[in-house]
Amino acid sequence: MSLFSKIAVVNFSGNVGKSTLARHLLAPMMDGCPVISVETINADAASDHTMSGAEFGQLQEDMLSQPQVIVDVGSSNIEDFLMLMRRYEGSHEDFDLYVVPCVPALKQQKDTVQCVGELSALGIPAEKIRMVFNQMPYLGRPQDVFGGLLEFVKETRMARAHANWTIYESELFARIAGQKRTLAELADDPTDYKGLIAAAKSSEAKVQLAAQLSIKRLSQGVRRNMRAVYASLTASGSG
Repeated sequence: MSLFSKIAVVNFSGNVGKSTLARHLLAPMMDGCPVISVETINADAASDHTMSGAEFGQLQEDMLSQPQVIVDVGSSNIEDFLMLMRRYEGSHEDFDLYVVPCVPALKQQKDTVQCVGELSALGIPAEKIRMVFNQMPYLGRPQDVFGGLLEFVKETRMARAHANWTIYESELFARIAGQKRTLAELADDPTDYKGLIAAAKSSEAKVQLAAQLSIKRLSQGVRRNMRAVYASLTASGSG
């Protein structure tokens, strides 16, 4: 069972997969708990709730009134979020875990280091700050791609990181952009696509059905990866 009920997903960089991890890694494993999106630029219309960093007081009330919540802090709001967290003394303790996604790009890795440093400066202990390696090339090794971050964690002891906390890259999310179905719904789709393909009269229909079967198979692999990461990330004594 997870030890965490209030989780913040943060990074100074955009395009590291914060919303993807909040909605497809964390929320499904926490009984579909609400995700609060803190973003003022390019806010996701599908968010359960959207607010600016300046509404930190309201954010606290929303968090404390719910048994479980995930807060997805957009990169355009992270500085305000941390500034207000300093102003509301002790508010950093409301979160059980800070998940910091990072990707192979060096600029985003530098921003990850900066983010971990800022969280640590707030007094957040290392065991509450955990890096997740995202968009990992499928045939690569986390030690090779994220070796600098692993060394940073080892030397500074400001956070936790582990090669097991790796989400491998997949074209799935680009292919399902705009769809409302969850990862679980896609993976558990009971449709007999192979039977439908065999019975289809037109080549166009066959291609469309084959694409849906491909998405289902991709979803099953991605979900298996995310379940393994979540189990390791949230286990007692992780990192």
